[in-house]
Amino acid sequence: MKSRTVHSFSKAKSQNGLILFLSFFILITAVSCKKDKGMANVEWQNESLGITAEICAKYRECADKEWKTIPENLKKFTEGRLEETQCQKRFRESNAYKLIGGDPLAIQTAYKECHKQILQFSCKDLQEGKIESVNSCVVFQTIQNGN
Repeated sequence: MKSRTVHSFSKAKSQNGLILFLSFFILITAVSCKKDKGMANVEWQNESLGITAEICAKYRECADKEWKTIPENLKKFTEGRLEETQCQKRFRESNAYKLIGGDPLAIQTAYKECHKQILQFSCKDLQEGKIESVNSCVVFQTIQNGN
């Protein structure tokens, strides 16, 4: 009975770690769907890269705590995506960075508000997918997906 409980807990913890990474990738990696050039706003681009760096750092912090639960085949992929320069590189291809998919002010506002909430969440909150209940993050994700 005791080994079954430990196994179930380990499996649940592994699933939570996977959910954490999937929510991050849904937020950030669905960025290269459109090839529209968008608007060049250097001030926003610099600010948004800083925001992205902080979000990546938060997810790296959470990953460090859960690293043992990530399946071996996802570790290298995940590790590369969470590295700051790679994270920012992918963001540079995004609708939000290029201000595509809506009112530029609305895009900026949604990303800033979502960013604030992500930084306030605990790793457990992120693992549980609470980001999906934050309106600004849902709006931002819609923009990133080009919907």
